[in-house]
Amino acid sequence: MLVDDLIVGLDIGTTKVCAVIGELHGRTINVLGVGHASSGDGVKKGTIVDIERTTQAIIDAVEEAEKSADVVIDNVYVGIAGAHICSMNSQGIVAIKGNNQEISSEDIDRAVENAKTAISIPPHQDIIHILPREFVVDEQKDINNPLGMIGGRLEAQVHIVTGAITAVQNIMKCCEMAKLKVDDVVLQQYASSMAVLSDDEKKLGVVLVDIGGGTTDLIIFQNGHVIHSHSIDVGGRLVTNDIAVGLKTSTVAAEDLKINFGVACSDLVDEQMMIDVPVAGGERIKQYPQRFLAEIIEPRMEEIFFEVKAQIEKHVALDVIPAGVVLTGGSSLMTGCPELAEEILGLPVRRGMPIEVTGLREQVRNPKYSTALGLIRYGAQNYRTPTREKGTFSGIIDRIQSVLKKFFTD
Repeated sequence: MLVDDLIVGLDIGTTKVCAVIGELHGRTINVLGVGHASSGDGVKKGTIVDIERTTQAIIDAVEEAEKSADVVIDNVYVGIAGAHICSMNSQGIVAIKGNNQEISSEDIDRAVENAKTAISIPPHQDIIHILPREFVVDEQKDINNPLGMIGGRLEAQVHIVTGAITAVQNIMKCCEMAKLKVDDVVLQQYASSMAVLSDDEKKLGVVLVDIGGGTTDLIIFQNGHVIHSHSIDVGGRLVTNDIAVGLKTSTVAAEDLKINFGVACSDLVDEQMMIDVPVAGGERIKQYPQRFLAEIIEPRMEEIFFEVKAQIEKHVALDVIPAGVVLTGGSSLMTGCPELAEEILGLPVRRGMPIEVTGLREQVRNPKYSTALGLIRYGAQNYRTPTREKGTFSGIIDRIQSVLKKFFTD
């Protein structure tokens, strides 16, 4: 097997760094290597705050993945998240040139470029993605691929995602210090959607909610295309902190309690269940009802889902999302998450596991690997796009054309 055929997804999260090595066969990801390491305090709310610690976590995760796959890798696709991420919809309109008025790829590029320049981007931000939503030729709407059509006017409707330039530069620097080249930086929830959502769900209308350690990231699809994306700076780590404070225990013990006994919906708790809680700073154990733990967790999870509901209602009516909500990310594994979300959102909710995976399937069939696996699928569909220059987005037009090519194929 050629190493050049392999693709690596690198998920730099608030609680962990995860590296997955794989290859795509048709629509199936064949996973060959997996590695992960604790982020320590190197990442907060999805954003790198300590270069050295994050770099070491990347090195540890990648080395573990390389060892299990028995390869050495040089290139990675990296996820990005955090409160600095912004998104907006835009449109660009151009007149079709030439006597026969046949729409060319250059006309499409001009329309997309006009959509990009139609919005004002703050100087500290730059574009991460331009995702086509639909095209309009004269008065004809809902066109996926206008290439070769006859018309006098072309309109491109796109979803634009931007991020802080410094946040991207810090990702690039950490990877560079870890001796890795970044093929592309990808919005985390967009990557996760490629791992857990079916094409049918995207066409019907679906919301993906990726509950990570530092952020909760959502993305809304309608008619197969992204109409909104957002990052909420509340995640599983705040739940852990709430438990530590409420039960007067260490954050390490609080994390274990959350994973092993945490319930997001207190109505689902066994009233007779008692749990042992280590007292902070000592060896003493104190017992609490599991319901007490659930009553600490539930308000924070309610906060997350009420914010998700506000974001959905701001951009689309709840009754036009027939595929409902899909929860993924490590914190979605908590018992009662789907039930609580369904109660608050008033939509069908399921927990999203990575789909169409072979190789080390049992090891990665877990919501916490959704982003890394989605990055592999993204990388295969945008294979070997020009690597970004350090701290710049100079390859944006090439990347737009790559996305357009995939858009037309679909």
